[in-house]
Amino acid sequence: MTLTLQVPGDGSTLHAALVAAATGATGGFAAFAFATSTGVDTALAEPAVRNLLDTGRFQLVVGLDAITDTAAVAAIKTAKAALPNASVSLFYNPKGGVLFHPKTMFFKRPAGGRCLTGSGNLTLGGLRNNWEAFWKADVSNADATVLEAQWANWVADHKDNLLPPDDPRVTAQAALNAKTRAKIQKAVKETDAEALAALEEGAAEAYSLNPFLIAEVPKNRPGQADFGIETYQGFFGVTIGKQREVTFYQVRPDGSLAPPEHRQAVAVKSSNYRFEVEALRGLQHPADEHFILVFERIGKSEYRYVLLKPGEAGHASVQKFLNDNYFISGNSKRRVIVTESDVHAAWAANPLLLH
Repeated sequence: MTLTLQVPGDGSTLHAALVAAATGATGGFAAFAFATSTGVDTALAEPAVRNLLDTGRFQLVVGLDAITDTAAVAAIKTAKAALPNASVSLFYNPKGGVLFHPKTMFFKRPAGGRCLTGSGNLTLGGLRNNWEAFWKADVSNADATVLEAQWANWVADHKDNLLPPDDPRVTAQAALNAKTRAKIQKAVKETDAEALAALEEGAAEAYSLNPFLIAEVPKNRPGQADFGIETYQGFFGVTIGKQREVTFYQVRPDGSLAPPEHRQAVAVKSSNYRFEVEALRGLQHPADEHFILVFERIGKSEYRYVLLKPGEAGHASVQKFLNDNYFISGNSKRRVIVTESDVHAAWAANPLLLH
């Protein structure tokens, strides 16, 4: 049995432990008190997690008492549509005044299994960015059988409270959670101490309005994008001379995420500040135009992005937005940090906005 104290910015995260446990697993179960859309998307972007969940032999249960809002339920629905065999339920709490509050996982293996239990929820903060703690324990075949029987009994006892994502009661409670979060955010802006105390991890994630970056991509080495020192430091958080890892997730047209791209950055004293970007790999730079990358920062070191190519949907409208609002001279390229409303005005169909 091993205790891990998750430290923000460290590599020993619940996310990493989850992926390692899912790799090679044949079944199991997980229960989380809360989920956010970024937490669901981040976990499901991992091929090992997707493959395991789609077997139908792994059951995921997420609570609805708080935090799990309409965006989170939408992310769960998207995952379910992409993984039709997945067993995903929302726990509808029948008892007032108490919370459904577990954060535990069991992964069955050919020889026994692995348990992960701790403080982290199915949120980006819980998986990667918060100060958290969790136990990892490998169990024998006999213990795995006992755990599976306990879970099966619990599911049978509470089957009436395990609802599919499209159940009207799920929709109503998720909408109520979204309204509650909005009230908390408003109160926080007004420095309401009582509301500050009520601010849960998911609300904290949502309250930090995620900035967006729109970047024209200059001609560069294949698969790389140059962002300039201001963007490199200001948006991606790279400190000159210090190593930093960021994680990129390309967003597909349906809003789902491609597998993570883990990028190491060491900024040097030069005019080139680059990251490798998987979507650019193997592409020839346009002769007379340029690609455009749109990034959304979703965590301390996590970013979603889309690549716009000349002639494809969105490129012309985003280019017009840049031309109309941000003047440059010569052959310089624009890298502008904007809000979600700006991105919506520039390209309402942007798949980043599906989350």
